[in-house]
Amino acid sequence: MEKWDFDDWAESYDEDVTTEDWIHRDYWKVLRLVAGRTGGAVVDIGCGTGNILRFLGSENYVGVEPSDGMRKRFREKHGFEPLNGHFLALPLQDGVADTVITTYAFHHVPDGEKEDAIKEMLRILKPGGRIVIADVMFESEEEKMSIGEEDGLREEIEDEYFATVDVLRKICTKLGLKCRFERVNRYVWIVEMVSSR
Repeated sequence: MEKWDFDDWAESYDEDVTTEDWIHRDYWKVLRLVAGRTGGAVVDIGCGTGNILRFLGSENYVGVEPSDGMRKRFREKHGFEPLNGHFLALPLQDGVADTVITTYAFHHVPDGEKEDAIKEMLRILKPGGRIVIADVMFESEEEKMSIGEEDGLREEIEDEYFATVDVLRKICTKLGLKCRFERVNRYVWIVEMVSSR
């Protein structure tokens, strides 16, 4: 996590995400779409400064954020603080969430740990609950490389751990999850994973 220096980024984060660069294209639309797929008790992993609360009520919401700077900025904006934790160690008991969401954060999970991250999300999910992931993703490794070349973004794309639909579909099949993928724009997808247990 130190690689991205989130503590310093917290000061300019809210301004940066509204620049409509390639990663944050349709940013507010994506947050609204994710919020529309939630219900009941919501846990938001990598919640940053809590921008999704523009579309969600805070009474059934728990944020989880590893960065001290982001948690501080969140508290300044919303009057309460998210929990200190991350994808592989959520500081919550089993089965407490109806919906687990994450927006623009899953690409910080290394590829070899994505399945473990989803298992940890499942651990805190109630039976029949759902996971909603919105982030930059690509259909396949081939598409990731071709878009990187075509759009002059190869270096930026290789600097992150962007998921592919191919890999996430395999993880869902392995874990017995029903999954649905929706492409919002050239870069951003929303994935819903529903637990049948």
